[in-house]
Amino acid sequence: MLERLTQVSLEQKVAVGFGAVLVLLFGIGLVSYWNTTDLIGREVRVAHTHQIREAIEHLLYLMEDAEDRQHLDLLTGENEYQRSYHDARQNIDAKIQDLTNLTTDDQAQQTHLLALRRLIDLRLAQLEATIALRNAGRLGPDEQRVHQHAGKETKGEILMILSTMREEEQTQLITWSKQADQAAAFTLRFIIVGTFLTIGLAIGGGALIYYDLLKRRHAEQIAMIGQARQALILGSLPIVMYSAKTSGDFGALWVSENIQRVAGFPAQSFLMDSSLWASRIHPDDRDKTLMKFNTLSETDALAMEYRWLRHDGEYRWFHDQAMLIRQSGGAPQELIGLWTDVTRERQANELIRKQADIINQIQESVITVDMNGYVTSWNHGAEQLLGYTATEALGKHVSFVYPEEDHEFLEQRILAPVKAKGNHQVEIRRRTKSGAIRFAQLSLTLIRDDNDGPIGIVGYSMDITDRKRGEEALLKSRNQLAALAVRLETIREEERGQIALEVHDVLGQALTGLKLDISWVYKQLVESHESFEPTAVLARLATSLKLVDATIQSVREIATTLRPSVLDQLGLEAAIEWQAQEFHHRTGIACTTSISPDHIHVDTQQSTALFRILQEVLTNVVRHAHATAVDIRLEETREHVMMQVRDNGTGITAVEQSGAQAFGLLGMRLRAQQQGGTFDIHGTSGRGTTVTVKIPLSLTNND
Repeated sequence: MLERLTQVSLEQKVAVGFGAVLVLLFGIGLVSYWNTTDLIGREVRVAHTHQIREAIEHLLYLMEDAEDRQHLDLLTGENEYQRSYHDARQNIDAKIQDLTNLTTDDQAQQTHLLALRRLIDLRLAQLEATIALRNAGRLGPDEQRVHQHAGKETKGEILMILSTMREEEQTQLITWSKQADQAAAFTLRFIIVGTFLTIGLAIGGGALIYYDLLKRRHAEQIAMIGQARQALILGSLPIVMYSAKTSGDFGALWVSENIQRVAGFPAQSFLMDSSLWASRIHPDDRDKTLMKFNTLSETDALAMEYRWLRHDGEYRWFHDQAMLIRQSGGAPQELIGLWTDVTRERQANELIRKQADIINQIQESVITVDMNGYVTSWNHGAEQLLGYTATEALGKHVSFVYPEEDHEFLEQRILAPVKAKGNHQVEIRRRTKSGAIRFAQLSLTLIRDDNDGPIGIVGYSMDITDRKRGEEALLKSRNQLAALAVRLETIREEERGQIALEVHDVLGQALTGLKLDISWVYKQLVESHESFEPTAVLARLATSLKLVDATIQSVREIATTLRPSVLDQLGLEAAIEWQAQEFHHRTGIACTTSISPDHIHVDTQQSTALFRILQEVLTNVVRHAHATAVDIRLEETREHVMMQVRDNGTGITAVEQSGAQAFGLLGMRLRAQQQGGTFDIHGTSGRGTTVTVKIPLSLTNND
């Protein structure tokens, strides 16, 4: 408690002590006044009660006087009562009215007065009636006894009410008297206690003031030491403290001594030249800066940066933070502020901003995380590749862009190695906002602070999804080509075996028969000189000629199978029509052709490729399509030659197109690609399959 008191200034303590004394004296006076007023009020109530009692006694006297006058008249026979009746009644009514006015705030007394007024009126009427009977000579002994009895009851009730009112007032008198005595005693005690409290407060206040004076002397010594330390600190800090005018050129009223180290001018220069600060603001910043200072009367505070010309002729960036101090009436008094050279900070921030802009312009993703893996930066490339904006990514753990099954891989094979080695490269998978999986080559580097302590990780990733898919497609293509080569070799061996079988079975048998016929004819000619029968020889020669014709036909069929001569002799158009007829004749499947224009401008290699693709397509129709009709369309445009084969079969499926045994489709696609063209196959379940081959004419024209 004592420490808290020592923190209050002496002036405040004196003011508080003086205020406490005033409050105490005012309280004593107020309580004394209140108690005195209350005591006076209670004494007034006591006097008022005495007045009511006197009025009751007077009313009782008036009633007794009226009774006595009535008895006297009855005894003497005089009319004294009659003469004073109206006066007595007026006096009684006036006294009752006085009692009514005196007891307006006492409901019980008002009730008694109402009953008393009724009884008094009744009693006065009885007295008047008795005198009237006597005067009329009709008051006999019996009537007199009746009136006396009735008058006693009424008089008794009147006396009872008056006695009750008197007792109640007596009780009130005792109560008010006691309360008045108590109030007087309390006022006396309060004045005595308040006086002692005031004396004690004065003694205590004096002791505190004396103690405070001692503390103030000690504090002044400490303050002098503190001022010296403050001057030393301000001289070493780059922050200048100042006090300035509130308008005009905002010249300095006071400035810390370290301004010479910051601005090159001594503090005295600013105090002597009021316009020094405003005159050296950069011309491009002057109007804006002074306008900002002029708004201080509305904002009371500002914080801004501007360029200022130092004594050495160099413009430096300064951060100015000022506050307006007002007088008690609200009028501006002075400006106080802090002035700091922030040129290096701005240069560093500008360098960081430029670096951030460069990183942000990189098309690939550049992401930085802290040592716990939470994202601290997210460039534009990351937004484009992964679909998440920087706002969505910042603050999240980087695992949110990795598939759930790769989270362990992220911790063990990505973050852990770079923390251990300082840099690391790894191939990763990431999930985009749309849910797609992308592949990337990730290069990681550990970020360190000035003390070589790790503070984060920066990762540069190059999207290799297309390359990865290309490698997978190339590997798949290689596997398919290897399988196709094996398949082609198998087909070649099968074709060789089939040709060998046909040559052996057909040609061999025909040549053997021909040899036998020739041998028989030779024998007949050599051995039968005289018995030669030309008829038999001619018949055998005729048979041999037929056999030779059959052999020639077989050779032609074999040659046609290997390569139709119509393709070389009549061109692609005739070859396609011949192939359609052969297909219909061999399979029974309806086959129509449509060729436009009549002559297609393709070279030998292109026509061979298109014809072989057509043969393979028709073979697949027979094997797999279960079709009943095939339509072949060959067209030439300004850019390419297109051949389209459509059937009405079951329709090829995607699984069948990419199956491991789809060597026929692979061979057709390779034939089209060798000619610089494209091969497309599309199947609809239950509606058939459409094969479209396009070969550019540019190759033909170049040839």
